[in-house]
Parts: sequence; C-alpha cells; structure tokens
Amino acid sequence: MKFKMTKLEKNWVLYDVGNSAFVMMICSLLPIYYDTLAKAQGYTEVQITAIFGTLLSLSALAIALLNPILGAIADNRGMKKKMFFIFLLIGVVGCFLVGISRSIPYLAAVIIMSRIGMSGSVVFYDAMLVDITQDNRMDNISSRGFAWGYIGSCIPFVMCLGIYVLATMPKGAPILPIGEGTSIIIGMAITGIWWFVMSTPLLRSYKQVHGVEPAKNQIKEAFKKLAITFKNLRAYKAAFMFVIAFFFYINGVGTIIGMSVVYAKQILGDINAVYLVVALLMTQVVAWPCALLFGKFADKHSPRVLILISIGGYIAITIFGAFLDNLLQFFIMAFFVGIFQGGIQALSRSYFAKLVPKEKSNEFFGIYDICGKGASVLGPALMGAATAITGSPRIGVSSLILFFLIGGIILLFLPKNVSDRPNNEVNAENLAAEAANNSVSSVEK
Repeated sequence: MKFKMTKLEKNWVLYDVGNSAFVMMICSLLPIYYDTLAKAQGYTEVQITAIFGTLLSLSALAIALLNPILGAIADNRGMKKKMFFIFLLIGVVGCFLVGISRSIPYLAAVIIMSRIGMSGSVVFYDAMLVDITQDNRMDNISSRGFAWGYIGSCIPFVMCLGIYVLATMPKGAPILPIGEGTSIIIGMAITGIWWFVMSTPLLRSYKQVHGVEPAKNQIKEAFKKLAITFKNLRAYKAAFMFVIAFFFYINGVGTIIGMSVVYAKQILGDINAVYLVVALLMTQVVAWPCALLFGKFADKHSPRVLILISIGGYIAITIFGAFLDNLLQFFIMAFFVGIFQGGIQALSRSYFAKLVPKEKSNEFFGIYDICGKGASVLGPALMGAATAITGSPRIGVSSLILFFLIGGIILLFLPKNVSDRPNNEVNAENLAAEAANNSVSSVEK
C-alpha cells in the first residue's frame, strides 16, 4: 500500500521545511557575508577559517550545555509546545538582527543566538515524533521530514540567491545596486519569515501525548532529572552506546555541512561564491529523493546497516575533499554529500526515538542533542585548530575521518535491538498479533 501521512504528520514535516531554509542560509550565504566583512577588516585567510570554526564551536557548546536542562523541563505535560515556540522565536528574531551592525563580534553574537534558537526548537521538535506517529512509521516520517525540508528550503533560498546574484553581477555594475552585504541581510529576513510561517500549522495542531507530571520547582527538578537521565541512560545499553557512536560520526557530518563554503573559498582561491552556493543548492535537491529512499530502504533493511553505509560514504567524501582542486570537484563532492546527508540524519533520529521511553522522550533527546551539538564543538574546533597550526585547511578536513571511523566501529558492536528490525517485519508481526487478538475475542464471545 502507498504510504500516506496524517494531517498531524504533515504539519510536523512542515517545520523541517521551515528550519531547513535557515540551515541552508547559515551554511551558504551567511559564511560569504562573514568572509567579506572579515577580509574588509584585515583578517587573513587562515584567521578567517580558524575564527569561523571557533564560532561554530562556541554556539554548539552553548547549545549542548543548555538543551538537556530545557529538555528535562519540557517533558512535563503541556511544556513541550511552549518551549518549542520560545526557541522558534529566538531563532526567527536572530534572522532580523544580522544587519544592525557589521562588526565581527556582533555578527558572532547574532549567529550564536539564532543557532541556539534553531537547535533548541529542534530538540523539542525531534521529541514530538513520539507524539505524532507510531513506532513502525517513525523511519518513514523522520525521512520525509528531512526530505521535504531539503527541497522545501530551496524555495526561499532561490529567492535569496536571486537577490544576491542581482546585487553582485555583473561585477562592477550590478543590476541591483544595493551591495552584497545588504542582499544577504534581506535574504536572512526572508528566511525568518518563511521559517515562522512553515511552523504555524504544527503550533496549531500539536498536542503533547507523552509526559510526566510537572514539579513545583521545575529548574531545580530539571537538574535532578538530568543527573538521573545520565544515570538511567546506562541502563538502556543500546541507546547509551548509540549516542556515543552518534557523537563521533555526526562530528564529520556537521563540520562538512557547516564549513564547506569557507573551506572551498580557501582552497579554490578567488572564485565567484555564487558557484559554491549553487553547488550547495544542488546538495539539497539531491538529498530530497535520497532521504526518501533511505526511509523506504528501512522497510526491508536494518536501519543500522543503512547508517553504516552512510558513514562509509562520508569517509570517501572526506578523503575526496582533502584533495579538492577545482570547482568541478566541489560540485562532485556536493552531489555525494546530498546522497548520504538525509539518510544518516533521518535514520539516526528515528533509530534513537525507538530506543527511549516515550514519556521521557524530550529528556532523552536532550542527551541526544548533547552528543549532536557536542560533536559540533569538536569538529569545527579541530578543523580550525589544525588549519591554524599547519596553515593548511586540507590537513584540517582530513582529521574528520577519525570521527567517522570511531563512530562506525562503535555502531558495529552495538547490541542487537528493536531499532535494527526492518519496518516490514515489525508491521507483519503487528498484523499477526492483531489477528490473534481478534480470534481470541471471537472465541470468548
């Protein structure tokens, strides 16, 4: 039968369409804006890469420290939507603050603020998965979230890219004489509007199903919950080992996504940034059907095997990227990133969601996010440090292979668990159990 989504599942997927547009902007045009400002203020090429890597690390560190506490609070009944909305607003407002000042410290503060808003909202959004669908549908729904997020984000991004192109081409006499920086500032505002509009259906329709009764002193109790969660996570051996593996392999994924434009500009020299952005746009288009395919593959194959295949793909991409030498090769690399990007993110989310207790999903997804954002601290920091020490971005990107290898090895030794089973196998058992129950009921009658 053709897989059909419910209205609530569709509304949940729409949020990915909204926040993915923001991710696309901060990974493509915003680094160009940063690079332009930094060069105008006298920063060297090596300093630009090192500072940008440190900036991503600081924002990820702030998120990693904050989100688990908020996740524990949000597991209280009636809190998940409220927390989601607060962080959504923080991220959206950050989109409108980019152009107020052109100083690098100010831009860094706004980027950190908006990334905290986006990542915080995603923690609550991910945890909503257990409320909006069933276990045997999670792989497909999670994959659709990423897939439609990739292709949907292209709509506002093409508008933003069009404004940027008109403001920078032809060189010396652009069609739209507003300046490169102003075009990106306008693009960030468009992204903020799109993000908020795509979020409203979920805000209107979502109702928290699983949760715990709220405590009187929620902040104090949140710290207690967090300590207990870390302790209890060890009792869920498969979930515990999985988040450790996830911590390592997501290092490479996040760093490749976040640093690709800055890295390419350093390696390829004086190249028109529009080409790099178009390559990333191609990544989104390729990721769309590939994320859906990985969701379909999970019907017949173990999600763990599919994640391991994606890790192998990223190792090959990293090796290829270390020897990057021309624009064509950057396009080839972007194409293969698109193949594996959606699958590894979507299946990791649904794999973990099936391992944790539903009534404490937000709490456990807070830990999941520590591993995700903690990895985002180490990846850019290592790449930035290696680049600063050696003066070679190629050596910095090569170090990412280590994270993929460690994550893959841990995933190989993960105990066999319910998340490993293909969805068709689970569906068949559910139907058999339902038929057996109906037979027993008929006999009793």
